[in-house]
Amino acid sequence: MALTDPSILEARLQNIFLNQPEQIGFDHLSGLIRASAESPDQLSELIAAVRVFARLQENSYFRERCRSFYCCETDNDDITAFTRAYFTDYPPSRAGEPNAESQNAQTLISQPLGVQKAMARTHHRGHHEALLYSPWPQVIEILCANPSIQERDVLFMSSRRPTLNALLEPILRSAWSNRPEIRFALAANPALNVSHALRCIPTLPRTKVEILTSLPELHPALCHHAKLFLSYLSRT
Repeated sequence: MALTDPSILEARLQNIFLNQPEQIGFDHLSGLIRASAESPDQLSELIAAVRVFARLQENSYFRERCRSFYCCETDNDDITAFTRAYFTDYPPSRAGEPNAESQNAQTLISQPLGVQKAMARTHHRGHHEALLYSPWPQVIEILCANPSIQERDVLFMSSRRPTLNALLEPILRSAWSNRPEIRFALAANPALNVSHALRCIPTLPRTKVEILTSLPELHPALCHHAKLFLSYLSRT
């Protein structure tokens, strides 16, 4: 029986990428990409891989291994290119300090980090709506784990411009990244690290990938990668 529990999937993937020979990890990931392209219902482990890579980027040992992973290949040039993209480290194509558009939000987000974290753990909708503007990644992480938060709240944070990659990564690492609309909003945000967006592409519905090919604000490499993936899907 295939594993479906996200925490188990992520633990297994992390073990593969940290402890197994690079070619084994590369082959496992390329197999996930190939399988998801052929059967879109086989996405759970590939989505888990997106979250794992977002966490492993802070691991110095893994960063050192990435060059070796990148030198691996498969029997298919397209799959090799898609898999290698997971081991890149491209920064955002745009970045800017977020603005607080409402007076209520401005008042609340000026509170110290500890106060904001405490507010984020409550079930008070008024506080949550203001904290969507928080400049602290730790607050965004707590909000994403709060059962009172709604998808529209997370979509707002994922789509907000200008913003910073550091404020988007907690969303990508959270369980909300299981939802295709959230992954698309993150991938379409030029403030997200381009490498994170590249990893999201094979997990998105074809219609969403088509949109990414023509968004003018995105990095050209991301649009090109989306076109290559669409071309591969058309031949699958």
